[in-house]
Amino acid sequence: MKSWRLEITGSCVQTTEWESFIGGKPKLPPNMDIPKCVLCGRELTFMFQVAFPQDHPWAGKSMAVFYCIEAWHDKYCIPELPQPIANADIPEEFLRDYERNFRVLVFDTPLGKIVDAYQEKVAFQALQAVPEKQTKKDWELVIGGRPIWIMGMSERPNSIAGIKKPALLLQVKEDFHFPVLTTAPKQANPFTPDKKSPFPWYDLFVSNRIYFWGVQSNGTERIYISVQRS
Repeated sequence: MKSWRLEITGSCVQTTEWESFIGGKPKLPPNMDIPKCVLCGRELTFMFQVAFPQDHPWAGKSMAVFYCIEAWHDKYCIPELPQPIANADIPEEFLRDYERNFRVLVFDTPLGKIVDAYQEKVAFQALQAVPEKQTKKDWELVIGGRPIWIMGMSERPNSIAGIKKPALLLQVKEDFHFPVLTTAPKQANPFTPDKKSPFPWYDLFVSNRIYFWGVQSNGTERIYISVQRS
């Protein structure tokens, strides 16, 4: 698959023209609500979204990612992993209860409208997709391309919901930080005296390298996430 590096163009004011961005307010279809955490009931925090570029198999679609930052869910601080992890077949039943403290929404990009009622927490940063010939390990956000396995072994799934050869949709580099607004609540952290992170940023899945895999079937998209840490 082709590779696109998502380049942060800098902090700026969010406008309707941006389809790929970190933080700010999400752009969702009017029939999509801000999801809530299944484990604690709190509203999930919008982290980022990307619009897949032309020549990508999912061109015309956008993917928005939400995560629970206000409670620490120890068992699910990373997405649930199948057994075995490598070459796994991810059944429909696994995916049904998979998104507990996070949610990935996929929709037709033109349907997305800024959700004005959402109280942003992560600082807005616009993203621009730059086509590249190969994937490099130090890129922070990458659409498509090849997976960078930092543990030295492949954990590519064999199938998702019975569909073989899932596409690698996106990678997020390990230790990637999402800068937050000064008014945003601190991220839950059980390892500090007050159980709150002292840092001016949020992490996603405890800063692992994140791999988003996807399949399409009969107009429905399914997402599976794997992570690695060196």
